[in-house]
Amino acid sequence: MTEASSDLDRSARRAGPTQLCRVRFADDSGRDPPSSAAARVLRVLLLVAGIAGVAILVVDTGPERVWSTLVAGAWTLPLVMVFDAGYFVCEALAHRAVLGDGAKAIPARVFVRATMLVYVVASLVPLGRAGAEVARATAFATFVGNGRATAAGANVQVAAFVGNTFISTLCFAACVAVIGPTHPLTLLLAVNGLGTLLLAALTWALVRHSALGIAIASRWPKLAARFEGLGEGLRATPTELRRAVTFTCLARVVQIGMYAGLLVAVGLHPTILATLLALGVHLVGAGLGDVVPNQVGVLEGAYRVFADALSLGDDPARAISIALFARVSQIGVAALSMTALTLSGGISPKLRG
Repeated sequence: MTEASSDLDRSARRAGPTQLCRVRFADDSGRDPPSSAAARVLRVLLLVAGIAGVAILVVDTGPERVWSTLVAGAWTLPLVMVFDAGYFVCEALAHRAVLGDGAKAIPARVFVRATMLVYVVASLVPLGRAGAEVARATAFATFVGNGRATAAGANVQVAAFVGNTFISTLCFAACVAVIGPTHPLTLLLAVNGLGTLLLAALTWALVRHSALGIAIASRWPKLAARFEGLGEGLRATPTELRRAVTFTCLARVVQIGMYAGLLVAVGLHPTILATLLALGVHLVGAGLGDVVPNQVGVLEGAYRVFADALSLGDDPARAISIALFARVSQIGVAALSMTALTLSGGISPKLRG
């Protein structure tokens, strides 16, 4: 979710756009490889299990209470959707930043349509963010070439991980101030922040082919294979990466606004500390449920488990309603994007250039 958002960080741990350098959808016979077909079946099964988990949580906490909370806060949905879309736009601009001079060759209308398509695929299709990035690279390849289009997905991961570390640090500080340094949520946020910082350094080393990157490549060749083809000319410059990091951090600031709106939706006062705590639960849930499409069921479960941290221990229905409101927002933005794509003719060759 926003992480359709969740989110670049939500699927970056799994494979991320670096996977684009090695994508294969079918073998020479035109059929999907067994591993690919099995992966899709597994993702569908996990999605079904996640939906079942949401149903169980709603029944356990009281469907009437959940419904009344959603109805009472429905008036905030347009504002939440604006922040949700804003978060994703900032991420798209981060991706554009690492395209270098090639970004100028992409017509504005193609960039906008590609961004909407990525949101739709990431939000509604079981392929998740990796599949969405394939769609983005395909749309851009006509204008910047396959090499640069796929390399941008690898380069932007550094910025995405730094952005995740940035917001994890803020949420960690809020948790220390409100619920203490030993609370499980605080500790998990510390792990999330340190983990994404380590992943940023690892990705940077591999992309730059530094001494550390070469050592890592020799130890884990399958990991290094995802970065094959990233020559000197396809690496983002320090200036481009700084620009991309600025956008990913800005995306997280926009996300704070979204979660403030979600707190208002469930009847809570959106102080900065309370908002960062709620966002912290999202970060932990997104990290723990990374293998489940859109973390369905896992995010709701995280809000149920950490309802006490949000002062909702005696009203867990309102806690899981935060995640449900975010999903409704995601579906709404995706629906509007699909409508806009349909009315504009989508991203087809005749509309490019």
